Amino acid sequence: MASSRLPILLALAFSALSFVLSHSNREMWFQDFFPPNVCPINAKANTFYGIMFDAGSTGTRIHIYTFVQKSPESLPELEGEIFESVKPGLSAYADQPEKGAETVKRLLDTAIDAVPPHLWKKTPVVLKATAGLRLLSEEKAQALLLEVREVFEESPFLVPEDSVSIMDGSYEGILAWITVNFLTGQLSGQNQRTVGTLDLGGASTQITFLPRFEETLKETPGDFLTSFEMFNSTYKLYTHSYLGFGLKAARLATLGALNME
Repeated sequence: MASSRLPILLALAFSALSFVLSHSNREMWFQDFFPPNVCPINAKANTFYGIMFDAGSTGTRIHIYTFVQKSPESLPELEGEIFESVKPGLSAYADQPEKGAETVKRLLDTAIDAVPPHLWKKTPVVLKATAGLRLLSEEKAQALLLEVREVFEESPFLVPEDSVSIMDGSYEGILAWITVNFLTGQLSGQNQRTVGTLDLGGASTQITFLPRFEETLKETPGDFLTSFEMFNSTYKLYTHSYLGFGLKAARLATLGALNME
């Protein structure tokens, strides 16, 4: 599989500035993934960067993406990626949020070295936390996010308003679905012979697919359906996140049950 077909949609989505996905507003627009001056749809042939932090239950990862937009009509191509990670995840610092933010800062130093200085202010940096933080109390989770936000604000990069947040489980499933179907070429043209995804994380599992039959849509609870438009096609997906059914959470639950016997 060519390197240019790597999961760029994850990077784009995590770099969102104003994109909000909710059950009351189920439209997603590709143009909202970047501010106008770096949006792939509006850009001329140029190179731009995006910094995405994936704060999972088992570790924190940074992805520094380099994109090339050859024409306004074409999809952006991923020219390169720098990846680094640290363990444990942010949730392990629930009682020490400053130390948790320090792990993010160490990773962010990699981006400072990788992105050309004249593009720092145009390069969005975003952190999305997943089920590890969703399992924490609201107070502890927000304390961690606040410390990370301060690290971002002190950096030279573009910091969107919603740059640090906990990602909804259904949104997580949608991103996995977009990535897999982009990689397999199902999102180019009008072809909708897509594949479903089962995203097994550390603390949750997401199931997402494009229903083939209208009856399936009618029988599915409204909260499990999400519609959005992308690449001149409209998709209406089934997506649901099962919190506590990730690999790590299931293992801990199994060991706990065995200890009770």
